Amino acid sequence: MIRGFVSAIRTLTLIPVLGKDADDLSDAVIWFPLVGFLIAGILAALIKAGLYLTNWYQLIAFFSVFFVAFLTRGIHLDGLADSADAFGGGYDKARILSIMKDSSVGTFGSLALIFVVLIKWIAILKIIHNNDLLLLFPVYVTSRFAMSYLASTSPYARKEGGTAQPFVKNAGKKDAAVAFLISLALSAVTDRGVGIALLFVGFSITLLLKLFYIKKVGGITGDMLGAASEITESVLLVCAVYFNAHLKGFLL
Repeated sequence: MIRGFVSAIRTLTLIPVLGKDADDLSDAVIWFPLVGFLIAGILAALIKAGLYLTNWYQLIAFFSVFFVAFLTRGIHLDGLADSADAFGGGYDKARILSIMKDSSVGTFGSLALIFVVLIKWIAILKIIHNNDLLLLFPVYVTSRFAMSYLASTSPYARKEGGTAQPFVKNAGKKDAAVAFLISLALSAVTDRGVGIALLFVGFSITLLLKLFYIKKVGGITGDMLGAASEITESVLLVCAVYFNAHLKGFLL
């Protein structure tokens, strides 16, 4: 289990960690939400440090978005761009997967990146302004759970395999259930009602994405997992601000 957690950290972040990788990378899938919790903790600490230096919230929010992209090597953003180009320009499974494999970024991919980065910046700016940094935890936990669930319950779309296949190959519904319980516990600890509400909104988004992916290409790829994480993270950042402002008393 520890080696699975080590593999999860190394796969999703640049964080240096001691230990050996899991023999079966599917063992890492259940730990994705905990990695999201770790990312949120580091980000919240850096934002706090930034606030001691300046009250220029816009700049802190910008560096927050930049930091997460850097910490994750931009792999999820790359997956979002590739997926947007593929689904925007592909007309059948073969064409979609072919475009997705192309490393160049087209119009759909560029627009997706612009929209997502702007949404994140706006939402994190509001979170910083309201001093609601605890909201970051359920957002990053749930967006990483989206990848856990899809990897555990979906077939791999490419017959020839790919970079994400080792994570998908032996993962199953039990892994999805464990990842959900971990996500539920982490979300409840950080912000109870709002956190749990965000988890279920994120789960709903993930289910819709799974239906879309299955319909279009019959499964998932690493790029689609990254896209799912980015889409879920962006939507939940906005929902976090709204829920905390308008539904907190009701949800608690």
